[in-house]
Amino acid sequence: MKKIFQITAITSCIMAFAAQSIAQTGLQALTDQELSQAEGQALLNLGYTEPTGAKGSVSDFGFYKLGLEGELEINANIRNLQLGCGGVNGAGGCDIDMENVALSGLPDSYAADGTPQWDNGRPSSSAKITNPFIEFAIRNPTSSALREVSGIRLSAEQISGLLTAGVENLGAGQTTTDGIKSFSGYLQVADTPVSSKTEAAVFGKTYDQMIYAQVHTLVGDSSVFSNIQQMNGGTAAPSGTHWGTNVAEQAVNFIFPQTTIQGNRMSQLNLVVEGVPINPIAIAAGDGALYMRLTDNILTVNNSTFYMGEEGSNSWTVKDCAVSASAASCGLSTVQKTWNDNLRNAGIAVGQMGCLNSSNAYDQGACTYITNLKANVTVKQNFNLVHNLPIESGGYLSLQKESIHWPGANSDDIAQTGWWMSFQDPLNFGALNPTQAISMQDVLPQIATLITDYMATPEGRIDLGIGDALGQLFGLPLYKPLGNIDVAGKPAVLTLENLPLDNHQAVVSNCWGNLKFC
Repeated sequence: MKKIFQITAITSCIMAFAAQSIAQTGLQALTDQELSQAEGQALLNLGYTEPTGAKGSVSDFGFYKLGLEGELEINANIRNLQLGCGGVNGAGGCDIDMENVALSGLPDSYAADGTPQWDNGRPSSSAKITNPFIEFAIRNPTSSALREVSGIRLSAEQISGLLTAGVENLGAGQTTTDGIKSFSGYLQVADTPVSSKTEAAVFGKTYDQMIYAQVHTLVGDSSVFSNIQQMNGGTAAPSGTHWGTNVAEQAVNFIFPQTTIQGNRMSQLNLVVEGVPINPIAIAAGDGALYMRLTDNILTVNNSTFYMGEEGSNSWTVKDCAVSASAASCGLSTVQKTWNDNLRNAGIAVGQMGCLNSSNAYDQGACTYITNLKANVTVKQNFNLVHNLPIESGGYLSLQKESIHWPGANSDDIAQTGWWMSFQDPLNFGALNPTQAISMQDVLPQIATLITDYMATPEGRIDLGIGDALGQLFGLPLYKPLGNIDVAGKPAVLTLENLPLDNHQAVVSNCWGNLKFC
């Protein structure tokens, strides 16, 4: 009890002394100029940004911002996030529709395969929101009669966290209905390497793959075209071969440059890159034959078996198999190992095609080559296959009645009518490594057209000597390498759709235990 009385007495003395000091000095009044020079920090602050754009433009707004000076931390899961369902953008859909959404801190590291990792588990981490604010876009801010609220935005000076949608990164052939179902907003996809390959195919047996050419001989000229009907059951192929020309698989490796995606109610990412080079395609006699019909008989012959290479020639794509290795260790037959070694010794790189003559020696002149083939590649990726949305600098969620360019947003980030979600940081897809080869069925008709166009030129005309023409008289097949068929400037079109993404998009649960979502 004594200690309590002592403390009370001391406190009373201090307060009395302070009151006496204030009474003696008094409060000093400050002018507006002096107040403007005073510095301090408030919990809340209000800012205003004047209109900057032309009258009626997406920047012709006054922006009033109410901000909180502080740092917030949050870890949250949302089962369903649906905004703008129905409304101004139409019934039957939502501006933003995400299922199984989780917000946490950024990963502490990434595994070798790209999987996000947290030292103490993802549920123990928190997203950090520095100086959050709410902002209003006011049209005609200086006119009390005409001013109106056109939009509202939730954002922060800096946001650091990982937003995920969905519970699992599925592989090829699997589908999911959760994750991002509909997205309205702005995002960027970072540079993305793609390692793919085309599917081996047989060319020339369908009507959309017919080729036409001009044949010139010393005894007459004729036009020639693919006899599709006879190659599909009408006439048997010569012994040891088949109708149609084999087109070997080819590597398609390229990098998608950083791409911006924006729009309303998007369910699919559409990425396009043009001019992807494809290695030259070698076609040899061993790849098959085409049954050709001549419009004008040459020495009484009106049909011909045509090979686009010297007799006994073969094409081969070089494998990554050392010359010193055994055929069995590389999964090759003895003759394939010989081809591979001879082409490697000739300087043909792994993944490139080369030509071998009847003696199995490298001979570029024994085959036909399709050269300078390029592809315009389109990737169509459903949004629900995209799971991880990192936020390291900024982003915002807004609602507006008209298009608005919010202060601080990227110059091309124009928020559209309705709800809008914007991410400044590019998404990392990791590497796209399709597990299924790219079908060539859409490309082969284009190649047929390119070959026909080439054959119509003086360089592409088939010139037969008298020996070749007499051989036709006696029913002998025609072996004629065509050299380089240059298809530059006429790209093929390849479409990659809903590719399984690697573990850079792996979903790590934001729950303790074995729960995928909580």
